[in-house]
Amino acid sequence: MQMKGWAITLGVGAAAGAVAAMMLPRQSAARRLVNKAACAVEDAAVKIGDKISDKMDM
Repeated sequence: MQMKGWAITLGVGAAAGAVAAMMLPRQSAARRLVNKAACAVEDAAVKIGDKISDKMDM
C-alpha cells in the first residue's frame, strides 16, 4: 500500500472514531478515555512528523 493510501485510510478511520465518540454522553468514562487516547495519538503523530522533518533537513 502506498503511503498516501495508508494516510487516507488512517484519516477516515480517525474521523469515524471521532463521530462515534461524539455520540457518547459528555460525562461518560468511555468518552474521557477516547479523548485521552486521541490526544496521545495526536502527540505521537506530531513527534513522528518532527522527527521526519529533522531527518529531511539534514
